[in-house]
Amino acid sequence: MNLRRTLGWLAWLTAGAALGIAALATVAVVVLAAGGALTTPPGAWVVQVRPAPGVRIRISVPGLVRFATSPAALRLLDGRTLASRYGTLRLARDGATLQAVCAPCRVDLPQLAARPVQLERLQLRLARRDGQIVAGELSSGAVNVKFTARLQPDRIDIDWQLPATDIAAVYRLLGSAIPEAHLAHIEGRVEASGSLRLPQRRTRTEVAIEGLAVEGLGTERLADGPLEFGCPDGAGAAKLRRLTPGEGRWISPARSGALLAAAVLAAEDQRFHEHGGFDRVEVAQVLASIDESGPARGASTLNQQLARGLFTGGERSAVRKLRELLYAVEMERTLGKRAVLALYLNTVHWGPGICGADAAAQTYFGKRPQQLTPLEAAWLAAILPNPQRAFDDQFRAGAPRAARAVRVLQQMHGLPRREREHWARQPLGFAAPAGGGGGVSQLAAAR
Repeated sequence: MNLRRTLGWLAWLTAGAALGIAALATVAVVVLAAGGALTTPPGAWVVQVRPAPGVRIRISVPGLVRFATSPAALRLLDGRTLASRYGTLRLARDGATLQAVCAPCRVDLPQLAARPVQLERLQLRLARRDGQIVAGELSSGAVNVKFTARLQPDRIDIDWQLPATDIAAVYRLLGSAIPEAHLAHIEGRVEASGSLRLPQRRTRTEVAIEGLAVEGLGTERLADGPLEFGCPDGAGAAKLRRLTPGEGRWISPARSGALLAAAVLAAEDQRFHEHGGFDRVEVAQVLASIDESGPARGASTLNQQLARGLFTGGERSAVRKLRELLYAVEMERTLGKRAVLALYLNTVHWGPGICGADAAAQTYFGKRPQQLTPLEAAWLAAILPNPQRAFDDQFRAGAPRAARAVRVLQQMHGLPRREREHWARQPLGFAAPAGGGGGVSQLAAAR
C-alpha cells in the first residue's frame, strides 16, 4: 500500500513538473515574442533553441539582444545566474543597464589560443540607446573596451574602441596562455579601434603602439649560444638541432654572401633595417584588410619569424603573435640587426630536414651560399612561405618555377637594374635529379 501511494505521488510530481516546464516554456515564448526575439523575416540572423524537451523555437539574435536590454527583461534578469560555455554568468540590473559578470571565466576561442584562456573576471555591460542601438563595455582587469552595436534583422554591426592602455595590462589579462607575461618587464601603450559585423565576422582594426620595450626574456644569450631549435622533417615532426654561432656549419652574414641575405629581406621583410622588431606599417595594412576569410597576408618581420622558430612554435593564434612580439622587440635591443639576420639565416626552415642557409644552398643547388647566383638566391627566398610544398612540387620533380623568384629578384634593389633584368631571363636548374629528392635533403642537412 505504501509503495502504491509513493508511486502515485511520484506520478503526480512528474506530471506537475512537466506541466510547470510547459508553462514556463509558454511564458518564455510569449515574453520573447513580445520583445521581438521571435520575429524572423527572410534572411534574418536566427538560432534554434530548445527551452524544454520536445520544444524548438527559432530566435532572432538581434531581437534577443534588443529584448535583453528592455525594461521588462532588466527586471526579469536582475539577480539571476546563467550557465554558459564560459562559466557562470551573474546578471544584475544597474539602472537601465544590464550587467553580466563571469568570474572566473573560461574563454575557448581557437583564434585566440589553442587552449582555453582563464580570466579572473570578465564583465559585460549593455544599455539600450534607442530601438536599434545598444551601447556597451567589455572589461577585465585594466583593459576596458567600449562599443556600440547597431541591430539589424540579419546582422549586428559593432564599432569598438580600446583607449590608450598599458600593454603590460593586456599581457597580464592573457597571462594563463602567455608565460612570458610573468617573466618580462613590458613597457608601452596600445590604442585600438575597429568594427565587427556578426555573424559574418567581417572585421576592421586599427592599432597604434607607442614606446614598446621588453626585457627579462634572456634573448641576449643567443649571441654566443649554443642554441637549440626544432627542424621539421618531411612529416612535420621537429627534430632537435644544436648550433653555436661561429662554429660548425654556422654561416656568418659575410660568408653567406650579399645575395642570399638581400633576397630574403626582399621576400620577407623589406623594412628590416627601418623597424624596431615589428613593422607598424605592415601590421596596420594587414589589420585593415581582414575580412570573414581572415587576414589577406601575414605581417611577421624576420625578428618575429626567428622568435617563432626558436621560442613560440607554429600555433596559429593571436596568443602566438603576442608572444612573438615580445621576443622580437627584445632581440632587437639585445642582439641588433646583424645578429638577428645571422640567426635567421642559420636556423630558418627550407624544406624537410633542411634548416639554415648552408644546408639549403647545398641541397637545392650543390653550392655554398656565397656561390649562389642572384636567381638561385631569389628562388630560395621565394619558397620560404611554404618550403615543404616547393620541395615536393618542384625539387622532387626537377622543375623549378621561376615566376615568384623573378618577382623577388626585382625587389633586390641593391642589385643594379641591368643585372636583375639579365638574371630574370636566365634558366634555373637544380643540382640533383628528381629521383634523389628525399635522400639529398637529408644528406645536405647532415653534412
